[in-house]
Amino acid sequence: MQKNSSQIELRGIRKVFGEVVANEDVSFSVRKGSIHAIVGENGAGKSTAMKVLYGQYAPDAGEIFVGGEKVSWRSPADAIAAGLGMVHQHFMLAGCHDAVDNVMLAAGGSAFGVLDYKNARVRLESLMKEFHMEARLGVPVDRLSVGEQQRIEILKLLYRDSSILILDEPTAVLAPSEIDALFATLRGMAASGKTILIITHKLKEVIALADAVTVFRAGRVVGERPVKGSTVSELASLMVGRNVSFDTGGERQPPGSDLVLELRAAQPVKKLERLGSMSFRLHAGEILGVAGVEGNGQTELIQLLLHPRENLESGLYSLLGNSVAGLRSRELRDAGLALFPEDRLNEALLLSESCEDNFLLGHQRDSGYRRQGVLLDRFSLRADFARAAEEFDIRPGTPQAIAGTLSGGNQQKLVVARELASRPRFLLAAQPTRGVDIVAIESIHARILELRQSGSGVLLISSELDEVLKLSDRLLVLYRGRVVGSFLRKEFDEKKIGLLMAGGHA
Repeated sequence: MQKNSSQIELRGIRKVFGEVVANEDVSFSVRKGSIHAIVGENGAGKSTAMKVLYGQYAPDAGEIFVGGEKVSWRSPADAIAAGLGMVHQHFMLAGCHDAVDNVMLAAGGSAFGVLDYKNARVRLESLMKEFHMEARLGVPVDRLSVGEQQRIEILKLLYRDSSILILDEPTAVLAPSEIDALFATLRGMAASGKTILIITHKLKEVIALADAVTVFRAGRVVGERPVKGSTVSELASLMVGRNVSFDTGGERQPPGSDLVLELRAAQPVKKLERLGSMSFRLHAGEILGVAGVEGNGQTELIQLLLHPRENLESGLYSLLGNSVAGLRSRELRDAGLALFPEDRLNEALLLSESCEDNFLLGHQRDSGYRRQGVLLDRFSLRADFARAAEEFDIRPGTPQAIAGTLSGGNQQKLVVARELASRPRFLLAAQPTRGVDIVAIESIHARILELRQSGSGVLLISSELDEVLKLSDRLLVLYRGRVVGSFLRKEFDEKKIGLLMAGGHA
């Protein structure tokens, strides 16, 4: 049999889970020494196909070729032995050990292999020099920056001579400067002959980095093309089967003068050690963005705003002109606050319960759903959910569907629909589009802009700089728990903001 010139080729891959066809007749190829992007909506089948390639799933039909040879994996161990490696979106590192220990563990060594430690460190230093990477090798990884942790994940693969690297959403938690450094590293790796596949939903980065792209939709490959000559709009339309709007709200009315939120010398309690004293204002009809690499105090700021009674040591916290420093979170909601939590799975949804019950969550004491103050009015609840499901395009829109069976995008739309049902005066939107596809992003962004236009104030906290730049009227940069920069919309400069996010000076 003549060997295929492609480094990777999938032919007619089919993968079924129960009644769900995740992949159907998936075929595409990847050239050796190239950077190849895999894109598609949530549930489009791209991650399933990559897990088939990596040996996590066995295909129900189809063939896989690596280096022109047909292969059949029993597990990821077989794929790893053949030169494949994968960096998962959530890093797989032992936080209390340093980089050398983690690399040795991944290569099959012992974290306590003292005799091999020196040689392993020498080789890692050589790899970092070759591929222009920087990481502190002797420091426990849980004390390293997110960017350094990611570089260690890549070093794990290079250390065991992986020739094919699969990276899942590699820029999800990186600052712009770290993204630039990662891209430079990946280009160098591809130039050295390594083949790189990137699963991503960030089409701007596909255009900037990849040589070719494969587009998935509804479990099938609907496009495979060189990136050169392609546009973000074309790829987005191919992903969803229609034109996608990238509207940023057009001409915006100026924010009002009324204060929605004010923090003045707000000092958090000691347990929120990552957050310093906070002072800023949010006006009616304004979106105030908070940009920053994850882990720089964003979660602590959210906790301060949601639970001031427990978390505010001193200073002013006012909502709609009234001090709320002594209020509980439920009382804050009664005062006009709504929340998109950072982690919808653990903080916003009951995954084993119905969509109807999740739509009720947080409103279960509302008189609108109570008869005689005791009985739950299911008829009104179902009617309201049905209207919200249609308006926000929640699929499936059946009240009895279990929340845990919905895709990430539909779960987030359920949260958005519930939180906006009360027409809040203040929306705390934390990572509002994390882990959702381009269609859900488009929908959620439109809702946030609509809320702004209605006169509400929105505090947008996101590690996605593009999202903050697109939506915000003003922007604060948070670094190590302190505001290190403030910009009006007309002053937005991605390079300056990115530099401040990474701890530099604009």
